[in-house]
Amino acid sequence: MIRTSLIRAFTQFRLLSIILLLLPVIILLLAFLSFSPAIASDPDKELSDILSSAESLFKTMRARDYPGIWDVMTSASQRTILDEAGKAIARSGGKEIPVDELRKDFEDGGPIARGYWSGFLAQFNPDIALEQSRWERGKIAGDRAEILITYKTAEKPALLKLFRENGRWKAGLVETFWGRK
Repeated sequence: MIRTSLIRAFTQFRLLSIILLLLPVIILLLAFLSFSPAIASDPDKELSDILSSAESLFKTMRARDYPGIWDVMTSASQRTILDEAGKAIARSGGKEIPVDELRKDFEDGGPIARGYWSGFLAQFNPDIALEQSRWERGKIAGDRAEILITYKTAEKPALLKLFRENGRWKAGLVETFWGRK
């Protein structure tokens, strides 16, 4: 009986000593996991940021805020638009404009940007996306996201692609719609 009690006490002591040895490791592991950005990120905030960026694209278009449109677009979209605008100016017999000057014009909402976006918005009504369509979450993985935008009478949604650049979600206007031109 004394022997059984001693064995039980020794076993409990060993178990307690193991727990006490592992406790700091468990606490450190839990602290690391709770502060890890990948695990601690708030998926609701992420979705909210994505939706906000997508909505900003269409709101800046509706307001004809040309610098705002430029700011919410991906760098790939910006490069394509600069290339298109430069080629259009050359085809019309205009003077070749250095890309840096063209970029500055689009950033500032200058005369070339106004002409470009006026032509674009004559063909595209942003209110269709903002007021007459249903928005749904698409795939979100890493630095890429998709928003499904379904016009009230459409059978299939448009898939707006967004990309995280320098910590901000940007709308891939060209990446989304230029294939449909």
